[in-house]
Amino acid sequence: MGDNDLEAAEDAREELQSLLVAQAQAGVPEQVLVGLLREQAAEIERLGYIPRRWEQPDQQEVSKR
Repeated sequence: MGDNDLEAAEDAREELQSLLVAQAQAGVPEQVLVGLLREQAAEIERLGYIPRRWEQPDQQEVSKR
């Protein structure tokens, strides 16, 4: 990993941590957050990539109706 990759990884870690803190402060139980992280990690490992469809969850909900 180059310096840019390490910096990008650290930035991503900080953003994820901030998101998790914000969700916990908004009342989402930590166990729920941990469960969601595990589910998403398993899906990423299964697929071998991060599905770009996750970017717009509101559109997915509308299309499921």
